[in-house]
Amino acid sequence: MYEYRPQRKNHIALFLVIGLLLLAAASFVTSAFFEAPARTIIQAVGLIAIVPMLQIAARYLITRYLYRLCPYEDGNTDIEVYAYRGGARMQLVCRVGLEEITAATPLSNANRKSPKGIHRYNYAPDIRPVGGLVLSITNGDGDCEVLLCPDERLTEILSTPYTPPVLSAEAAISETTGESSEE
Repeated sequence: MYEYRPQRKNHIALFLVIGLLLLAAASFVTSAFFEAPARTIIQAVGLIAIVPMLQIAARYLITRYLYRLCPYEDGNTDIEVYAYRGGARMQLVCRVGLEEITAATPLSNANRKSPKGIHRYNYAPDIRPVGGLVLSITNGDGDCEVLLCPDERLTEILSTPYTPPVLSAEAAISETTGESSEE
């Protein structure tokens, strides 16, 4: 099992939260100097600034991710993404078998947005990550993409084509019937 916790590399989210907080505080302070109709509008601007501030803080400042490769007894391996917020309780937010990954391309300006009609799940710790890996996935639910910010070792593992293990015919028969070939 291999685990990696991506670290934040830029402070865009922190600057946005501070800017929106200052805008909200300034609007509430300045609203005290105005009369009733203008006061209400200025306070509404402050309240409107608080909503994205809380969303950005919850998503990019508080939430941390853990990428984990999980090998199974049958030889297959899954990449799992866990999200956690400060405490020890982690929530599994994504699990993909390596055999479902059709392509792994480094994040660039050309593929910063997902193609039309394909949903991209973003599990990067930054708002606009400097580097990352876009995994194209095809499974029973259709096509989608997953954005990760892995280290070199995990990037190498995810970028190499995965071949699932092949059971021998005798092992496959014994697995389906539940019998052992050793007698």
